Amino acid sequence: MAAAAISGAPARAASAKRLYDLAKPEDQLSAMVKVKGSLEPEDCPHWYYGTIYGVLPGKAPVPLVELEGSEVDWYARQPDGSYFQWSKTISYFRDIKTRQYITSFNNPITGKVNTIVPNTINVKAHYIYSTHIFKRSDEAKEPAATPIIGDYLKWTESGDWAWLNTDRPYPPGLPFGESQSSLFPLAELHDPSLKKVNTSFGNPTYISPWLFWMDMKDHPGHVVWAVQAKKMRSVKEYPRAFLNLLEKNNPDKLSAKPV
Repeated sequence: MAAAAISGAPARAASAKRLYDLAKPEDQLSAMVKVKGSLEPEDCPHWYYGTIYGVLPGKAPVPLVELEGSEVDWYARQPDGSYFQWSKTISYFRDIKTRQYITSFNNPITGKVNTIVPNTINVKAHYIYSTHIFKRSDEAKEPAATPIIGDYLKWTESGDWAWLNTDRPYPPGLPFGESQSSLFPLAELHDPSLKKVNTSFGNPTYISPWLFWMDMKDHPGHVVWAVQAKKMRSVKEYPRAFLNLLEKNNPDKLSAKPV
């Protein structure tokens, strides 16, 4: 069945009763939080796995390392109806061929051996989402005069399933970009008894400069992270080997609850 892509309200699926009218900005905001996190203030862990590619000008992308990671999100509704989102994120790296965890890397671009450091996001800022603004809290940006949420969210449906496509907001001038496609059952989105939806993230794509441990700051180009992700009920659902690493080396990344 062909998907119906619409900016705003998606086509009606016959099997789904509608809790949200996605033509309304307030409903779009609630639906986004329910899909990507939870309407309740609680940890929403996501496990992901994928490949990092090196992109050099005029050349085909080079697969460099595989990665396995965790992003734990915490959404909290504010008195004005907006949501704040806090995140704790970490990625460990695996060899492309053996798929074993690695602490050193034979860089095929430079020919050097690099010592690997797990990738963590340690920004103290949180994200602010409302019908009138999408931004990081350290970004000097004022709310729009009219709702702009429809410019950031793209809803697509196919039968009993739907996708939400979003781009993570970054302050101007930072050389980063991230696009996510969240796949979920329509019936769960529109079920008033559920505060969150079982979501998988199809091919989140993250574009960034070379990782610092690659020692390539003077090389033209960048890296592209291509991964698959799934929202879990608890970090205890993570693969055991990965969870062991996380509990031993980075227990501070197990929860995003704001202090």
